[in-house]
Amino acid sequence: MTPAAVTDGEEKKEDHGHGHSHAHADGTAPAKIVALGTVTVGGATFTIDREGQVESGKTTEFGVEIVGGNSAVVPSAAWIANPDGEQVCDPTPGDGHDKHWHFNLEPMMPVKKSKTFVLKVGEEEAAIDYAPGAAPRNDGILSVLKAAHAPDWRGYLELKQHGDAGDLELWLYASAGRRTAWQASTSDTTPFDVPAKTVMRLTFPSHEGKTVEMRVRNEDKNEDEDGTPNMRDGGTNYFIFPGESGQDPAWLANEEFRGIVSVAFEVDGKPYACDPFVLVPHEKL
Repeated sequence: MTPAAVTDGEEKKEDHGHGHSHAHADGTAPAKIVALGTVTVGGATFTIDREGQVESGKTTEFGVEIVGGNSAVVPSAAWIANPDGEQVCDPTPGDGHDKHWHFNLEPMMPVKKSKTFVLKVGEEEAAIDYAPGAAPRNDGILSVLKAAHAPDWRGYLELKQHGDAGDLELWLYASAGRRTAWQASTSDTTPFDVPAKTVMRLTFPSHEGKTVEMRVRNEDKNEDEDGTPNMRDGGTNYFIFPGESGQDPAWLANEEFRGIVSVAFEVDGKPYACDPFVLVPHEKL
């Protein structure tokens, strides 16, 4: 994989590459970033995320970044479509920098049926489900979770990086919200509980040789940082790093950190994973 630039001396401090610059100190809510997955088109592999929900008459920003293949490829347009391929907004060019593009899409047609983001490179197109209604709940970045043994199944994981100390938190969800006829997103979530012995394995293609293992805090209540217990009948959806692992988090202790990460784990010998996505500290969302 061709990693994204980890740092950029010319990039403004408050811009981490998604284009979001929310500051927690002033009371502004953090950006709701959902990593949708990757597509390969025009000889390059792109990771795609969105900020916020897709609503008629409102602008939604999609971030598109090259993570593999031909790094010279440039997307020409993007749009949102219904399942039958009907466009619900005009094809729109992206605003690009450092192999990363921002597509601000404003559908003027009803979007209740739409669920597809389409990226065009040259004459080729690739589509991905934009996970309508899903959103992070703990100020992290939400990512679509897949299971090789169940191709039609989709879950979610939320990864939160604390740039001040380098520690990580991760939550698993069977559902992370949904779109209804009257709401762009519901606030309900359903935990995806796995055995407490499960190990989350993170790899960082942008940082050669860097890996992380995340485990439960404990097998009693497995409390999160707010003290909320997360154990249910021997299963849990919450994992931390470094915990008591002895792993060194120093390389992640940087509020200007920016990298590409992927997560994988196994349950009963069955693999689960998410596609690579852009990770930044929650302080920068």
